[in-house]
Amino acid sequence: MRRSAALLLATVLSPALAGSLSGPYTDPTYLLNVPFGAHSHWIQPWRAYLETVPAQRFVEAIGVNLNLDRENPDLVCRMLGENGVRVARIEVGWAQVDWDDETKLNGADRLRERLLACRRWSLRPLILLNAHHGAPGPVRFFERAVTADAAVGDRKVTLDLAGGLVLGRSGLNNLTDYWAAEALVTAVEGNTIALSKPLPKPIAAGTRVPMATLKYRPFSEPGSPDFAETVAAWQRYTLTVARFVTEILGTRQAPDRGFDMEIWNEMSFGSNFTSINNYYRPELLKYRWDTIYGNLVKATCEVADQHPDEFAGVRFDDGFGNTLPWPASSLEPPRVAAIGKHPYAGRKSYPKDEYKGTRLNALGKPDEYAPTYTACFPEYFATALQTETMARETAPIVNEFYGTQRGRTARPGNPCTVWITEVGYGPNEDGVTDVDTALQLKAKAVARYLAFYVNKGVDKLTFYAAAGGDLWLGLVRDSFLDYARRENAWPADSDRYVSPALAVMRRMSAVMRVDLDPRLTATRVLRVEGIRDEHDHFQFPGDGTPEHPPLYDREVLAILPYQANARRFVIAWYVMSRDIKASLPAERFTVTLSGLRPRGAVFRGYDPLADQPVEVAAKALGEDRVELGLPTVDYPCLLTVQEG
Repeated sequence: MRRSAALLLATVLSPALAGSLSGPYTDPTYLLNVPFGAHSHWIQPWRAYLETVPAQRFVEAIGVNLNLDRENPDLVCRMLGENGVRVARIEVGWAQVDWDDETKLNGADRLRERLLACRRWSLRPLILLNAHHGAPGPVRFFERAVTADAAVGDRKVTLDLAGGLVLGRSGLNNLTDYWAAEALVTAVEGNTIALSKPLPKPIAAGTRVPMATLKYRPFSEPGSPDFAETVAAWQRYTLTVARFVTEILGTRQAPDRGFDMEIWNEMSFGSNFTSINNYYRPELLKYRWDTIYGNLVKATCEVADQHPDEFAGVRFDDGFGNTLPWPASSLEPPRVAAIGKHPYAGRKSYPKDEYKGTRLNALGKPDEYAPTYTACFPEYFATALQTETMARETAPIVNEFYGTQRGRTARPGNPCTVWITEVGYGPNEDGVTDVDTALQLKAKAVARYLAFYVNKGVDKLTFYAAAGGDLWLGLVRDSFLDYARRENAWPADSDRYVSPALAVMRRMSAVMRVDLDPRLTATRVLRVEGIRDEHDHFQFPGDGTPEHPPLYDREVLAILPYQANARRFVIAWYVMSRDIKASLPAERFTVTLSGLRPRGAVFRGYDPLADQPVEVAAKALGEDRVELGLPTVDYPCLLTVQEG
């Protein structure tokens, strides 16, 4: 939404030719004064801090999930590597471990091809350790025939053959989901089996039903023999995968094995194996389910601690944080380098989709007023639109809720950052049906995700996914994926296959790489001293009161500084618009920055989506202050500052 507040609210506000920020650009209270359980349309937790981030971090952060099927992985990895991608997330599920020899992986040839392609094109593998309940570990699948009708709610089923079934490990599959041994066999009498839960659907006599035998029981109560056995098997799996990846990458003698690992994918998807109680009705045991993921993360780190040579340079990510707000840096084992997040942001229409809990107005007070607008934008989880703001984890500010300290510095002397291991914008999920429009929107989303989250404390940002469709989440063009299924040679006309999303990754990374000093870690502090405009454009109107003002564009103007070397800076800037589909015509802001040395410096603007220069103005206000005139749109442009 782009209108003048003065025109819309003429009966409430006096006309204004210019506006400035309602408070300081950065203030820790924007985060600390929004308690867990509260939310706000006006307060911006991402503005609680402003850091100058080494440009090297941006270059190394860009990743893509390598979800390939029949495509030539060498061609796809080259496409990714030549366009700035440096991380490839690859799932190696526990089910790939061989039943009889747990030092071997099934399906290793395809995995080997992907790893070799990553090695060739300088992509660092991020190996996802996971146990999807459809095939949660070493498992044997088979079928039996039902010989008598079974009704909904029955807990007994008669089969043609009950021999070979293992109590508590064999069971019926896929009763409600793709789920191995969903209802476990608890007793056998003749050919009649008793089940751990009632049938959710009828099964007619003569039906052949899929079944499975799990080598290990689902994770049980910590401290129990079942739990100890399953965790020990998980640890063997972790070690087997690490050794295999090291062998293929050829890094056995290197100080860094050249890959990282993520512990689990999503608790909201395929994770029933994390608790034995998911397999029983009523529940088998009484214990806190959340003790499972903490213990599993700890057990995985113990493997690395016990085999330091096998895991040299390997960093771990707590993937349980991908969909849970509870993992915190202060609770993580020392070996864990990051908490994972999957901040997919779908469209919201307010007030219909208003988040539950305490609502805070622009003055930070509880209030029942809700503005009217629609929102779908990449930075949603860094705002206060719902209480689980990612700023609680990404901020260099120690904060807490429920007595647990959070923030990436909450673990003293050993920072724990955030990795986004899946995220993306699916245009067809947002009503887009035109392919060209979808490709351009994904490019805009990619630029915003990268410029924003890497600056705000995310060390890896791994988009979902390489494949996925031009209209959905795929970042590699469908036409190139088709080519990579047919051919083995690199196309002579490769430029025509590059998607706008990959092109913008390459351009942004290229700007960061100019005169890059990879050793730079101590960056210079830059401060936004003020922002003003002469248009008063806004994202939603409010009602014109101090409690419910418009959300002015200047309040969501993202200023995101990076530093390439001692005298070169790259500053991304854009309006964090609330609707990524609504293109924002250019509007001008005057921004005052301190920390730069403007005298003799060269200031250049660049639009990485349009691949063209942007005319900016710079006026020195002293030795370390500058006033910038910035034409601004709703995706990042890059201001390079080369000091004299």
